[in-house]
Amino acid sequence: MKRLLRYRLSLLLILISLSVSGQTPNSKNNSALIAAAIKKFNDPKGADPMKTYSIINDLMIIKNSCDANQKNTIDLLTSEQQNRQGDIPGFLIQMEQLINQNPQFSDPILRQYYALNMTEYFVYKNDLTTASTRNLKHIFQVKKLKKNKDIAQAYQSRSFLFLIKNNKDSSLFYTRLSSKFAKRSDSRIELALSFHNESKIHAHFGDLELAVEKELLALQFAEKYNLSYYESIFNRTISNYSLEVQNSKESKNYIRKALDISKKLYDQRSIALCEISQGGILIFDQSYTEAIGLLEVSIKKLERYKDAENIGKGYEYLGNAYEKTNKSTEALTSFGLAIKYYESIGNWDKMGDVFHSIGEVYLKQKLFVKAELYLNKSIEIRMQQSENNKIYTSYRVLSDLYAQTGKKDASFLYLKKYVDFIELNSTFKNSQKIASLTQKNSSESRERLLELQGETLEKELKEKKILQLQSDRRFYGIIFTIIILLLGGIIVIIMLSQNKIKQEQRDAEMTQSLLRSQMNPHFIFNAMSVIQSYIYSNTPDIASKFLVNFSRLIRLILENSHKEFIPLEVEEEILTKYLNTQKLRFENRFNFKIKIEEELRLKRVMIPPMITQPFIENAIEHGQLNTISNGLITIYMTQTNGLLDITISDNGVGRTKANKIKKNKNHKSMAITITRERIEILNRKYKGKGSLSIKDFNLEEKTGTQVNISLPIVCENITFNHEEKSTHN
Repeated sequence: MKRLLRYRLSLLLILISLSVSGQTPNSKNNSALIAAAIKKFNDPKGADPMKTYSIINDLMIIKNSCDANQKNTIDLLTSEQQNRQGDIPGFLIQMEQLINQNPQFSDPILRQYYALNMTEYFVYKNDLTTASTRNLKHIFQVKKLKKNKDIAQAYQSRSFLFLIKNNKDSSLFYTRLSSKFAKRSDSRIELALSFHNESKIHAHFGDLELAVEKELLALQFAEKYNLSYYESIFNRTISNYSLEVQNSKESKNYIRKALDISKKLYDQRSIALCEISQGGILIFDQSYTEAIGLLEVSIKKLERYKDAENIGKGYEYLGNAYEKTNKSTEALTSFGLAIKYYESIGNWDKMGDVFHSIGEVYLKQKLFVKAELYLNKSIEIRMQQSENNKIYTSYRVLSDLYAQTGKKDASFLYLKKYVDFIELNSTFKNSQKIASLTQKNSSESRERLLELQGETLEKELKEKKILQLQSDRRFYGIIFTIIILLLGGIIVIIMLSQNKIKQEQRDAEMTQSLLRSQMNPHFIFNAMSVIQSYIYSNTPDIASKFLVNFSRLIRLILENSHKEFIPLEVEEEILTKYLNTQKLRFENRFNFKIKIEEELRLKRVMIPPMITQPFIENAIEHGQLNTISNGLITIYMTQTNGLLDITISDNGVGRTKANKIKKNKNHKSMAITITRERIEILNRKYKGKGSLSIKDFNLEEKTGTQVNISLPIVCENITFNHEEKSTHN
């Protein structure tokens, strides 16, 4: 809200300054305002249609002073806004005008909007062949650019195309493909929207249990990242599914959450949508008069935004409420308006529902011919849409109609079809399963809150305990200082005369241990994040495989990281498992080679554990190996001039490009600093000339990175503490 106010204030100030100076808005000023509008439309948290609605109104003020390209941009943003707010008739008119202009957009965001809207335009026009061709061309273009968010949106558009075709398998295939690329993108909301769209597909084909399961996943993502606008949408959708299986209690629970969020956002459109859903709940609870009053008000609110589908839904509910109160004329009028709005957007699914309701009204009036006509219209549409579960509802009403008109054979036939269907498809079972899912989610939300409160209380108690310990430490510290002063002289003399060399060695080993300990948490955290992402994306097989490999790697690290040196064979095994883990994480988009000189193996040369891992991690993370073709990491270990020479090279994007795109530069410098300190300690202890150097792998193109680590050679035939070690320098 604050960002929107700042945007509108900047627009107002520019217009005021121009009017005071007697100037008209020029192309340069218009470009700045349009650029700000595009940025707002492309908000990474998702753009609330209410906010973008205000932006479009502001752009209309300057449109007459814009050049042709700027006008095309405003028209495209207008069509995008109309699509978001549900004004499909307006969207179709705007897109048709824009297509006739054959615009060329240089901004990648605008090109993405235009491609997506073109596909939807031809889908709504029922030109599915052109829609498919445009969409395939769009997918090819964005895959070539390797923009994961755009690829996810393009596949989602293709999923919508197959949904209109009533091709369930293809629709689900492409929405899951969309989820795969959404997971790789940096967009917080894209994966949640993929789950939301998959939920709508399951609901369209009557699988409400899976629909609720996917919608709950979308809701969890929105709650995790504080995406309030989408929280409202997902809660409202779950409410509608719950009402569809006659679970009024859960429906009320979720619509209340959605309405509370919408009110906090001051989003009048979302409030009106929640009120439409509340109207449906009131009808289910037989509060018909209250439902009629609420629906009439909320429909007027939605007419401001020309949200055709939801206005149609409001009139459909209103018709149901009038029918329940025996106001047949008002009911038929409301149903007629619902048909008008649904027809304007080509929503045949909902038209089939309304024709069924009209047939029931005429049957109640004993107008059997009209009732039969509309019921058969409903059946015809539902057969075309492959909605068998809804067809059988019309069969039940037709059975009643034929019973009342004396056609007993026809009545028995349709009743048998209805009963057979009910025995195979129990709405009550679906209702129980969905109630279980929604109640479980509510319970988990309460448990998360209690857990958070418990953690806060535990933290406070720990802080009190720490303060008490600090006070005790001061007291004992004074006593300890006195003792140290008395005994210090004796200890210093003894240590200087007898244990000076051993003390330096112990200090060096302790420092090395501390430095090694700084390496482990970062690596473990990254690996756990990967496992979490696979679990969130509902791919347990990959998560399990990753976890098995990761557990073996952790065992090796825990067994060896406390040691000063480990055999080369153990280091090779750790690196192999680590790189295989990373390959699994990045779906095998790079390869690696580890080569160890045979002479080193024969001498049983030892190596400090985890000394190469930070640079291998940098090669993968900052070298962007997962984004290039034929990514390769090579690790060579040889003996050169009496030193163990380790070369780590990759053919990634290089340090120059990595520094431009890297957000946090501290991690790399910390790894380099720690490694140099470890090498310096080894040099002092073993009187070696170890070193660390980093350069570009391809000096001309400044791509790839090569790290050279030189260490004093330590062989396995001796260790300290009753084990032997030998050094070769």
